[in-house]
Amino acid sequence: MTEVKIFAGICGFTTIVTSEDRGGYNAVITIKSECPNWTKVNETLEGKEINVMTELFKDKKTGTVNSQVIQTALNKIPHVSCPVISGVLKAMEVSVGLALPKNATITFK
Repeated sequence: MTEVKIFAGICGFTTIVTSEDRGGYNAVITIKSECPNWTKVNETLEGKEINVMTELFKDKKTGTVNSQVIQTALNKIPHVSCPVISGVLKAMEVSVGLALPKNATITFK
């Protein structure tokens, strides 16, 4: 299981994402957040087995994005630059072995 803690920035909300590998590049996620919008995303996605390859990569033939996480976030989150979106996808990616765990940052200068 992979767990990430995301501090979203100026909103002040912290979100904890856990992603559990279910084999075959499938994962189940749980999102616990102070943000009411991410709580709504969790209500939609929690417990669903999600194909991480589909989440992370465009369809090779059509070039379309078929991500449940992105689609659900766009429907529930009013702020599309929210860094939690990337954090959820990264947690899933690491949990199924497609990436190594390494912190990422956005630094303003």
